[in-house]
Amino acid sequence: MEKEDFITKKDAFEGFTRLRRVLNDCLENPRQYAKSFMDMITDVGTLAMDGNAIAQDVMSYYYKDGVKKYIPENYDLYMQWAILAAANGNEFTIEKLQFFLNYAFDEIVNSAKLPQILAKNGIDETNYIYVLGNLLCEGIVDEMQITAKKLVEMQGQTSKYSPEKLREYKRALDKALPKVLDFLLA
Repeated sequence: MEKEDFITKKDAFEGFTRLRRVLNDCLENPRQYAKSFMDMITDVGTLAMDGNAIAQDVMSYYYKDGVKKYIPENYDLYMQWAILAAANGNEFTIEKLQFFLNYAFDEIVNSAKLPQILAKNGIDETNYIYVLGNLLCEGIVDEMQITAKKLVEMQGQTSKYSPEKLREYKRALDKALPKVLDFLLA
């Protein structure tokens, strides 16, 4: 992925906020909208399936805690939509995943080959979180075989957070990390 493929943090945040505001307003004032919340979230899901990284982040947001009567809480959908959005270059989502990705960032930064990695990939203090976060999430997508189609098929299911679930994502990150390092050094 190249820099021009990224959605800047500012643009991603504004798009996310705008979509969330409309969807939340539709929940609070349904009579003011021609479409129901479910029709609107389905439209966002269609955008997410088409690779729209802002829509993918919005889908992640609504699955984190669920929406009473409409969307069940689903930790797997929350994480996987977020990881997919980050893999698709959403800088705002990458920042939200930073805590989860942090130890992998540390492994790369503490690598003896860091000067080579930085020089070969045009990475500096202004973009390292985005470039590395994007690549790590691409690796997780590959490891877990995450696709938008699979995520849509998982809708309607409930999945609560548990330490074991988090470990599944950490294991995928562990498997992705050496591949990302190899890619950065290639």
